[in-house]
Amino acid sequence: MLGGNLQGSYQVTSSELNSSGQEVTGRRIDFNLRSKNGYFVLEDLVVGLDLSVLHQSNKLTDVSDRVSEPRRETFVMAGPFLRYYMLNGVFGELTMLAGLNNFNDVNQKYKALEGGVGLGYAFFLNKQFSLEPVLSVRYFRKVDRDGRAYSEFGPMIGFGLQAYLLRQKSHVIKRAL
Repeated sequence: MLGGNLQGSYQVTSSELNSSGQEVTGRRIDFNLRSKNGYFVLEDLVVGLDLSVLHQSNKLTDVSDRVSEPRRETFVMAGPFLRYYMLNGVFGELTMLAGLNNFNDVNQKYKALEGGVGLGYAFFLNKQFSLEPVLSVRYFRKVDRDGRAYSEFGPMIGFGLQAYLLRQKSHVIKRAL
């Protein structure tokens, strides 16, 4: 299975990663371009590698209700994913990613972790290609060098294209045609 998807989300955030250490609220928009490549280890179970480039735009409101300029960040992350096909192309998916951001700014490096659980549908265009809408719940956390953390939790909507090179491995996918 080779392919990927594009995901987007809108989230309400809370952070203590500032000079005062006080909580700051905000709104975040995420766009995530993912490459998901896997292999059917069992008839309906795919195990693979998820490579991700995540771009975030964040607008914060501090304790005094002052709104800041949007801040933009890009993360590069990788990790395993599991996908299980249930009925006629419906699948469940679990992902775990780790990575870094701000590779050129030594003072603002973060370690990032992401996990997600989703439900999707493989709509086959022909015997080997499918369009896949996915709705998932995502947890994201980044930690700076001082151990201060920022986290997010919320839904993601994604849309992808997959190529099933050895699709005879999954009898559930066959029934979707």
